[in-house]
Amino acid sequence: MIAVTLILWLALTPNPPRAGGLFDLDKVNHIAAFFVLAALMEYAFPYLKAWSIKLLPLVAFGVSIELLQFWIGYRYFEWADMVADGVGLMLFWGFRGKIRATVDPVIQNTMGH
Repeated sequence: MIAVTLILWLALTPNPPRAGGLFDLDKVNHIAAFFVLAALMEYAFPYLKAWSIKLLPLVAFGVSIELLQFWIGYRYFEWADMVADGVGLMLFWGFRGKIRATVDPVIQNTMGH
């Protein structure tokens, strides 16, 4: 919930903070944000196998952000932002197996299983 709230705030604030360097690229920010959201969704529902149930709400969130930006007037609706959101989701999904193979044992060891 914290990640969603932070991303929504960054998307709707009139003057979002700029980190400079690589992360000053808007589309990279979108890709990174939605990669992280996909990872959080994956681990929020680790036994749910249906990708659509995990990823479609995140797609809807990305579309909602763009519609809200259009509506508030001081930010801009951009199709390219939604594409970047989708790239972040697909990148996570493409590396999902490797991420799970690496992270799951760490979680299991931490939890004492």
